[in-house]
Amino acid sequence: MNNRNRSDINTIIQNGYSVEIGAFIQRGWEICQSNLGLFVGFFLVTLLIGGALGFIPILGNIASIIIGGPLNAGSLIVAFKIIKKQSIDFSDFFKGFQNDYFLPTLLVTLVTTLFAFACMIPAGIGFVLISFTAGDKEPNSILLLVAALLAFAGILGLVYLSICYVFAIPLVVGRKLEFWPAMEASRKIVGQQWFAVFGFLFVLGLINVAGALVCGLGLLVTVPLTTCAIAAAYEHIFGLSNAEDSFA
Repeated sequence: MNNRNRSDINTIIQNGYSVEIGAFIQRGWEICQSNLGLFVGFFLVTLLIGGALGFIPILGNIASIIIGGPLNAGSLIVAFKIIKKQSIDFSDFFKGFQNDYFLPTLLVTLVTTLFAFACMIPAGIGFVLISFTAGDKEPNSILLLVAALLAFAGILGLVYLSICYVFAIPLVVGRKLEFWPAMEASRKIVGQQWFAVFGFLFVLGLINVAGALVCGLGLLVTVPLTTCAIAAAYEHIFGLSNAEDSFA
């Protein structure tokens, strides 16, 4: 992280910020609907890619982790270009695979995946304890309680970290940060308003659930809206004035 960006992050931490859920979603919809056809088309492409990789055991999962971050970055690049009133085309969605973005976004995805796995280790330990001690008998109630508490702790940790790192990839895109400075900046900023950011993402989750209930077709709109709403939140909290003039 260069000194200018470090200073900006420290200023945000010192001054604080507001989380305006309705305003973020409204702004996200303005961004999304301005080029809705492109966003929907890109989402369909990602679905096709994900479906194809799903037929490849193990390697498909690895490939999904590798391309997930860059594809997410591509959506954000388009959203940021719309915010900055720059011209866009469909190829912009794949600019996350360029050198400035590919490795940092890959590492963000990889590290957050490893953190998620680590959060579930306590639940795994509880399951192993029950499996090895139960035999043919009913599991010990105390062990069941311990296993449940371990699983609950793991889920809490997973949710906490997932919220903390929501702005990691946006910071890689918007400020050209390396993966760890981006993750740390996101964690520190979100930590100031964790429950408010959680509420924002929870509402976005409900919107996607509603989209899924419409035979899944609503996701064609709600998933791009989610990305654009996060871009709007980034614009409000971090600003785009220090971003590159273009995202080429």
